[in-house]
Amino acid sequence: MTIQEIKKAITELSQKDLARFRRWFEEFDAQAWDERFEHDTKSGKLDKLADKALFEKRLKKLQGSLKGSGALKALMEERRKG
Repeated sequence: MTIQEIKKAITELSQKDLARFRRWFEEFDAQAWDERFEHDTKSGKLDKLADKALFEKRLKKLQGSLKGSGALKALMEERRKG
């Protein structure tokens, strides 16, 4: 079955069947997303992204404690170089 055939079949559904299809597809899509996320997590694909998020969280916390001092500017400059 082609995408065009699927699209056509969906447009021909009754309101009741379309609602049932939506519920099914939402569950199907969520399950597929969960499986992909789990695979990416186990494979280490998301490690770099997680590390970056943790770094940014720590940096924001540090910014709050160093506000007004030259230390923050020095740290930011160091980060840009490295």
